[in-house]
This record gives sequence, C-alpha cells and structure tokens, in this order.
Amino acid sequence: MRPVRRGKRFDLVLANIQLRALAPMAPALAQRLRRGGCVVLSGLLLNDEAEAVSVYRAQGLVLIARYPLGEWVTLMLRRPAGRS
Repeated sequence: MRPVRRGKRFDLVLANIQLRALAPMAPALAQRLRRGGCVVLSGLLLNDEAEAVSVYRAQGLVLIARYPLGEWVTLMLRRPAGRS
C-alpha cells in the first residue's frame, strides 16, 4: 500500500469508526474531499447521529442519505460542487 500524498483530494472517503474518533477528524477529512465528493461515516451509534451530522455540517458537508440498522447508523454526506 502506498502512503497518501500530502494535499491529495478524494472523490470518496469511507470511515468505519465511532464518533469519538470521527469528530476530531472532521476538518482534515473535509479538506481532503473534492468538491462534489462523498464521505461515508459508519460505525456510528444512533445516539451519536445528530452530533455527527452537526460536526460534519459545520465543515460544509451536506447529509444526503442515512442508513439505520439496529442501534447503528451509516451516514453519507457530500461536499457541495461549485467553485474552488
């Protein structure tokens, strides 16, 4: 596996970890996402959903889908397309 180059941006980022790890990563993760790109956050407890959405919306991401399963939820958010 090659290391990720500094400054590289991605169309899709997948993260399967709980909110206590995802929240502090929000600014860096959002910066690495291309305009129009999506992030999929899974491994979230339903009780943490509102906070996760709030934290990632604060980074300019928009919730486009949610997939609850039992006590867990997966969220899909998008960085709006537009001018850089």
